[in-house]
Amino acid sequence: MAVTTVGTVISNAKLVLQEITSAGTRWTNEELIGWLNEFYQAAVQLKPDAFSMNTEVSLAEGTRQQIPADGLRLIDVMRNTVGSQMAVMVTTRRALDSTRRNWHSDPASLEIEQYVFDDLDPDRFYVYPPAKDGAKLEIIYSAVPTPHKVSDGLDAIRDDAFKLNDAYAPVATDYILYRAYSKDAEHSANLSRAQMHRQSYMQQMQGKGQVDSATSPNAPDGSTNPQGAA
Repeated sequence: MAVTTVGTVISNAKLVLQEITSAGTRWTNEELIGWLNEFYQAAVQLKPDAFSMNTEVSLAEGTRQQIPADGLRLIDVMRNTVGSQMAVMVTTRRALDSTRRNWHSDPASLEIEQYVFDDLDPDRFYVYPPAKDGAKLEIIYSAVPTPHKVSDGLDAIRDDAFKLNDAYAPVATDYILYRAYSKDAEHSANLSRAQMHRQSYMQQMQGKGQVDSATSPNAPDGSTNPQGAA
């Protein structure tokens, strides 16, 4: 759970920008909050699990399913939440198509055995056997956080929690600074600073992904030791 607040992130950005007025002179509070909201969208696009939801969903009858409306893409399907609560295994459309050509019209069931996901259709997935009315699954999906309400002003949302894990707060500051200096990119110094902060933001996002992969419980034995020590 994040303990960093919106006020902390905005204050850190204003400190670097030397924006000393409470409302902002060159860069207004509204602009900075708007860029923070934009950062959430950009971060989740680059690293979908930056804001993931684990929830139970009721399935539509049949094979074709949709993740919740706030979802960006499916990450995983865990289990049935009715009946035996059987685990659900991922498979490929080719595997089902080649063994059961009519699988979309097979008898419906409350218990799902397999699911199919296509990266080209990230907010939908298919289940087998076809879902019967009342079937439910526990799924994990990537979502974009609800944006902070810019019109409320900084004072009203200063103590609101930063929407992502605290580890992303420095990345958010770099993103805001990149957008802020881009506003004055006609000046070569500001263009250079904008590029510097954009590069820092991208490197931190890539590094976060690499660290998460290396320290995952699913990583090969020994990969969680960055020093390679025994």
